[in-house]
Amino acid sequence: MSLASESVGHDEVRTFYAAAPADHRCTTDAAVAAIEARDAVAAFPVLPRLLTPATRVLDVGCGDGFFSNSIAVNYGARVTGIDFEPTALKRARQVARALEVEVDYVEADLFDHVVDAPFDLVIALGVLHHTDDCHAGIRRLCRDFVRPGGHVLIGLYHTHGRQAFLDHFRRLRADGASEAQMFERFRRLHRQPVDAATLRFRFREQVMHPCETHHTLAEIVPVLEASGVRLTATSINWFEPFFSVEDLYDLEPAYRRIAEQRLAADRYFPGFFAVLGRRRTDG
Repeated sequence: MSLASESVGHDEVRTFYAAAPADHRCTTDAAVAAIEARDAVAAFPVLPRLLTPATRVLDVGCGDGFFSNSIAVNYGARVTGIDFEPTALKRARQVARALEVEVDYVEADLFDHVVDAPFDLVIALGVLHHTDDCHAGIRRLCRDFVRPGGHVLIGLYHTHGRQAFLDHFRRLRADGASEAQMFERFRRLHRQPVDAATLRFRFREQVMHPCETHHTLAEIVPVLEASGVRLTATSINWFEPFFSVEDLYDLEPAYRRIAEQRLAADRYFPGFFAVLGRRRTDG
């Protein structure tokens, strides 16, 4: 079990995001500066070759639009971002205007949303593990949102990589630590140079979220395959070529050791992994 519950419903998750204090959200100026300072896509080295001005991209759970706006700025792709939280979408639109890019932001729930035409690339980073049915979300992306021959990029919390972080904050809470004290611990671990509002929001989402599930590649690959999608790359082996998915599965338990080592060194490790898949063209 995590600090969060794996049985919390959809409405509770909506309430959690809607209740985020204004000072926990990155300002427009800070968001623009962050996007101009680094290309967010660089964290996924398999993506740039898929992105051209003609590429139609759907960013599911786009939030404040950091990834959507980064793609539009750096690659000129035609991006649509969907999210069910109107305050986040308002900020995403403000940032897009400031950057002078066109991104179509739509208030929608991924389980209800209907697209006019499937997309070349569908992205869902850090989203599906905050829903009440991650597998159903994956099936929806693969079957309804991505075109045959198109790609889907999904990022999730890893079962082994996430545990040390959660156990650490669970012990702090059990020992009577206040939210302020846990935030201070998170701040010391995080270290990355981000603005105060972003750091607050990351803490809230990482430590205080009411719904969180954890997954492995060995669990997710069969869901992809049953949805007509073949795994083409994963962060489990740093997006390098692979010959056998079973070899990738063998790498997964090492994530626990990496997480424990990072924590011991007072370094932030969210325990996150990503998979890139291509939808078959034969049905």
